Amino acid sequence: MADEPSTARAGSTTASPAPAFRMARTPPHLALAGAATIAGLALGAALAGVAVLRRGRPLHPRGVVVPARLSVRQGPGWLGTLGRGDTHEVLARFSRAVGLPQGWPDIQGLALRWPGRSGPNDLLLASTGTGPWGRYLLTVRRRPLGGALGSLMPFATAAGPVVLSAQPTGEPRHLSLRWATPRGPWHTFGDLVWDEAGTADAPVRFDPVRHCPDGLATYPWADRARRYAYRWARAAGPV
Repeated sequence: MADEPSTARAGSTTASPAPAFRMARTPPHLALAGAATIAGLALGAALAGVAVLRRGRPLHPRGVVVPARLSVRQGPGWLGTLGRGDTHEVLARFSRAVGLPQGWPDIQGLALRWPGRSGPNDLLLASTGTGPWGRYLLTVRRRPLGGALGSLMPFATAAGPVVLSAQPTGEPRHLSLRWATPRGPWHTFGDLVWDEAGTADAPVRFDPVRHCPDGLATYPWADRARRYAYRWARAAGPV
């Protein structure tokens, strides 16, 4: 009978141990995208239901629209349109997320729209903190300008993720616009000013995913987390 091939090396008295079995791991970015999709579907369904009940916007149902000027300072090129020195005529909408009566604590919102290269540029901000962790937490306030308004989710740039914020300057009808790395210090890139207090709303819907400011991008997980919410809420509760 022919000899069996040996797995032991010459001069060795013990065979090499069998390699340990390892389960394949899901890449982190795929796991995050999957979780974001599930969260986005749940959020979209919930907001669509609220839109049907309200027969309109599920969040920020009432607001005030004012014309404003966005003056951008010359800054890093990777900030796109927010790093190129220019002045933009902006449509600004101040609103309250839940829609509670004026003077009640609520999540304050600020939506900005200005003309871009191939369509509108939209930037949506909500009342947040400014600290390394507080910039990712929503806060309730009685007044729109009672504190900072942040983007919550980061934007993708050639230099890495950045978050945006509009912060009161102490002057009436004037906000300082700033950017920061996820946990870094804030840097001013522009100013938002408006002349009118504003009393009326307007039938306009903003979409920060489809109309991301020129030169910036949304991360796939952030897109998945918000895509269905905007799409289904718009379909269920048109303006």
